[in-house]
Amino acid sequence: MSFLKIVQGFLLPSAFVALFVIIGFILLQKKKKKWGKGLIIAGLLSYYLFSITPVSDFILMPLEEKYSTLKKEDIEKADKAVLLLGGRESNVLRGNEALRIWHLSGGEIELIISGADPRTTVPEEARALRNFFIHRGVEADDITIEGESRNTRENVLKIKEMVGEEPFFLVTSGYHMERSMREFRRIDANPIPAPTDFKRRRNAEYGFLDFVPDAQNLRNSDLAFHEHIGTFYYRLIFLLR
Repeated sequence: MSFLKIVQGFLLPSAFVALFVIIGFILLQKKKKKWGKGLIIAGLLSYYLFSITPVSDFILMPLEEKYSTLKKEDIEKADKAVLLLGGRESNVLRGNEALRIWHLSGGEIELIISGADPRTTVPEEARALRNFFIHRGVEADDITIEGESRNTRENVLKIKEMVGEEPFFLVTSGYHMERSMREFRRIDANPIPAPTDFKRRRNAEYGFLDFVPDAQNLRNSDLAFHEHIGTFYYRLIFLLR
């Protein structure tokens, strides 16, 4: 596991909320009531804030607001679509978007599936998506699996090796698109954003239930923190080179 993933794991809201509460109870047992109560209150308050819709939407907004779903009139701009794997939950929606692009092109788009689970060398998720596409009419010869990259930076470098400066549709979740586009453009690649799997509620007023804690909102806050931390890390590495 990379240093970045270890750091990210501790900086996600769901992680530090739990740490605050656990450490708080430990301090209470050690008769340090002031610090213990303070950490427990901080943990519970953090849990509440990151679990309500307005806060999770606010954190996601700078990640998702820049790019919108690919329009039909843009389909002639490229003849390849690159799908970045992002876990089973996201892969379903990313796969559907890639398939939509394929249909819009009249079946003339080559699909490239990029990424692998860092915990295993078997590209199970990529194969599952490949089968998903084949069962829906895509020719096997029109699907390529890039199964070596373990993170966004490796995705970018591997895809650049495959397509060079040729334009391609980039399919990934809306919250991940900003970081992905920045890294591709940093090495003079030419991605055309085709985001999907948006997490933020758009053009809606908040009601009472939006201020009730919800596990999905906490998950969305984690996703947003993961992207913000990753973006900062990549910028730092770039500046230090």
